[in-house]
Amino acid sequence: MTRRRIAVCLTALSLTTIAPPVAGQSLEGMKRPDGEAKPMGYLPKDSTDYRLLVGPPPAQGSILDQLDMAISQRFQAEIASDRWDVAELDSKMVYPRFADAFGKPIDRTHSPRLVQLLNRVMRDAADPVWTAKGIFQRPRPYQRYQLTRRCGSSPVPAPDRKPRGGSSYPSGHTVYGWATALLLAEVAPDRAPLILERGRDYALSRVICGYHFSTDTDASRAVAAAILTRLHGNDAFVGDLRAAQTEYDGAPAQSVKAVLSVPTSIDKPVEAQAD
Repeated sequence: MTRRRIAVCLTALSLTTIAPPVAGQSLEGMKRPDGEAKPMGYLPKDSTDYRLLVGPPPAQGSILDQLDMAISQRFQAEIASDRWDVAELDSKMVYPRFADAFGKPIDRTHSPRLVQLLNRVMRDAADPVWTAKGIFQRPRPYQRYQLTRRCGSSPVPAPDRKPRGGSSYPSGHTVYGWATALLLAEVAPDRAPLILERGRDYALSRVICGYHFSTDTDASRAVAAAILTRLHGNDAFVGDLRAAQTEYDGAPAQSVKAVLSVPTSIDKPVEAQAD
């Protein structure tokens, strides 16, 4: 085994140690049916080189890093309670959080072709992000200073005395959220402004939650956009995108809020990874 492969293995091991899977984080907001295999991406695994998409995070103590810290601390101190509630929900699921902006439910009952498309694309979008996390090892905000609150965590943990590694950069939730927003905007171009605004807001939730810095989410939006651009040269993706567009055009109007009011289980997420 080469020195580089050993280094990658060690960083990946430390990543799993410091950042266990986030309980309840789910793409679909429901558990995967028993026995169902995980979806496959459209692109070969490890075929996207993260180094061609994003550079390293700001060096600790640099001006950009100081701005990241200041933004994080500002949100911790001043965010309104209703926006905090939005961030908490955003941390738990992805597709259902875009249903209002999309104008129709995003689930297997009402939009099965769209969900299939989304699930496959999420594999491709996540691939370079998880690799980059293991290489860059940027400590998260809650490792660097004492937060007043953090999504899904009570009490809030104390910061590390000397944080030496982490999984903050890039943001996993954000690459899912922005890839979802870009796809939904193509499926429903008449609602694109609302959808893209929801995507930006979804990324901001990761900063509000205390899990990421702003530059973490910026990097993931760049990755998602690059992956979607590449996928448009993939025949299978283009075919599934057209099928999702046809499904959307032919679907009757639904009451999104009525559908979302039905309780769903997120005890066993369809897709859950450490963000």
